[in-house]
Amino acid sequence: MALKPCIDCGRPSTGSRCPEHTIRNGSTRAWRTTRAAILARDGHACVLCGQPGREVDHVVPVSAGGGDEPSNTRTLCRDCHARRQSIGAPHNASRVTHL
Repeated sequence: MALKPCIDCGRPSTGSRCPEHTIRNGSTRAWRTTRAAILARDGHACVLCGQPGREVDHVVPVSAGGGDEPSNTRTLCRDCHARRQSIGAPHNASRVTHL
């Protein structure tokens, strides 16, 4: 495959952006790697209800100063994540056992 310049920095790339500038669905390559590790750590199961989980929740939201470190992330199923988002995200959410 021919290399093309990244549209953001000009580095050679196989796509329109180099790996550093590739964003898919609002996420970076680093976040996708972290997300995969969190899902694997939690056995791809929601830590609140035990159902299959595909979403990664920030215990302390990024908007409130939380980071992507493993201690601030957990796997949730779609229903638990939706409930959590609808009621807000308390800063002590790591102690929440059900919603």
